[in-house]
Amino acid sequence: MSKLLLDGESTAAARLRVRSFVDDPTLNFVGTKRKARVTEIIVHETVTRDVKTTLRVLRRRRLGVHFLIAPDGEVLQLADPVTTRLEHAAPHNVRSVGIEIVNPVEPRFLRKGLPWTRTLRGAWAPQGHYVLPTIAQAEACAGLLDALTRAHTARLAVSRTWQGLRGTGLAMGRVTGSERPASGIYAHCYFRHHDGAWPVLYAWLRLEASLAPEEAFERAVELASGDVRHAELSSFLSDLGPKEERWTSKSPQS
Repeated sequence: MSKLLLDGESTAAARLRVRSFVDDPTLNFVGTKRKARVTEIIVHETVTRDVKTTLRVLRRRRLGVHFLIAPDGEVLQLADPVTTRLEHAAPHNVRSVGIEIVNPVEPRFLRKGLPWTRTLRGAWAPQGHYVLPTIAQAEACAGLLDALTRAHTARLAVSRTWQGLRGTGLAMGRVTGSERPASGIYAHCYFRHHDGAWPVLYAWLRLEASLAPEEAFERAVELASGDVRHAELSSFLSDLGPKEERWTSKSPQS
């Protein structure tokens, strides 16, 4: 299955493995009717260790996201982002799509046998350490961002604007003014909590710098490690090709 449901219509997403609430009704999240045009995407990380627990916690807290990325990279669609508003990132809920990556985030939450095997040290991370998503999750997030920013309709128009990019640096934490809604891609940490920055950095390297998955992963680790608050992207910004070619040129075959 490789289709997203957007505004009630199936939309191809060839690089993704998607299981939606239509395929599996137990995934369905009921929100309120969306009235506004969708112009933002917010990337979250769960601080949980599995899909089942994540779904239970979201429902118990009366929260919801439109997409959940499992450890193996499967994208679970929980609601139609064009027609359904869910509560996940105030003050951006009115116009935003929520993407949640299942990830313990902090090493203290790791256990033996889990799929997350790597961490990094970074000044921006909680307690200075961060659990890296699996490469399958990082790829799925980049692919989902690509699909959603390409799928422009009358009611869905998210620009490929990276809201954490200031000059040549991509934020790994708070971004001044990011509480105000504006079209584009956000990490949740830009305005609340500590999650989402590293997957957004990986996605930028894949979608804008056209790095192959393994190279993007290692460069994202390098750029986010140490005493940094912004990932320095100057070496990539001066050598970008036409935007429409950046994702397709080095993407793995689906």
